[in-house]
Amino acid sequence: MYFLPVVAGISAVFLWGISFVAIKIVLPEMQLETMIFVRQLLGLMTVGTIVGIRRKFILPVRNLVPSLIFTSFVGIILHQWVQARGMMTTTAIVSAWLSALSPMLIAVMSWIWLRERFMSKSLIWLLIAGFGAILISSGSWESLLLGNYGGSGAYMVAGSAFLWALYSIMLKKMLVNNDVSSITLIVLLLGFLMFIPIFVNIKGWLDFNAISLNGWLALLVLGVGSTGLASILYNYSLKNVSGVVAASLQYPEPLVAMLGASILLEESFTMSMCIGGLLILVSLRSIQILEIYDGGSKRAN
Repeated sequence: MYFLPVVAGISAVFLWGISFVAIKIVLPEMQLETMIFVRQLLGLMTVGTIVGIRRKFILPVRNLVPSLIFTSFVGIILHQWVQARGMMTTTAIVSAWLSALSPMLIAVMSWIWLRERFMSKSLIWLLIAGFGAILISSGSWESLLLGNYGGSGAYMVAGSAFLWALYSIMLKKMLVNNDVSSITLIVLLLGFLMFIPIFVNIKGWLDFNAISLNGWLALLVLGVGSTGLASILYNYSLKNVSGVVAASLQYPEPLVAMLGASILLEESFTMSMCIGGLLILVSLRSIQILEIYDGGSKRAN
């Protein structure tokens, strides 16, 4: 039961890693609001198809509706807009590594709000991984020592990491006693409906004529893969593992983005980025070992 949620979470992280490259391909061809609208539409259609195939849709209790609306607003409207706005002035690699700060926040929020067990050793590894992410965003040891962590775009992407952590915690709380695919569909639907007035106001449909083939392919990756499939996979993982493990699973995301960006966007990376990536990978594995070992010990007792 533990293996499948972890695999699902890692698969979602792979799709999110690719999304940073896709966003950089799409942004020069359209307004960011148009990108978010189309991304949500395709994601909604993907999840709707999955729910239809399963023939299982369970409406949540009525008192959950306000929480669903707020969660959708934070995760769909705020997070995606702030992240995309920040990525307009920073690279896909730096954006992905800054987004890696969210797992630390998810783990801490799970401990504070969900009362999940939080081992002190896990905190140490999370801090080490966070340092690795900061080292990469700085670009070099010199910049790190000078306190240069990037411009306004980098700060916005870092802010989106906080929004994603908040979204994940609120979502995890709702997933405990509800069907994963049904909640995912509702959250995406609410986000899409809230974004329609924005799309109409900017006349986003006028951007469609200027989108290249690569732009449409990138939108398909964003909508079908990084929004639709990734949402289902991540929410399944989020429901079945602790917040700390769910947080640690997100650390490989920047490595996927770095590989994709160096190949497709020809973005460069430095030795400090490699060192930061190594710190993150070691931390990821260490947290998983701690959680599995501690969980096994509790079951044995």
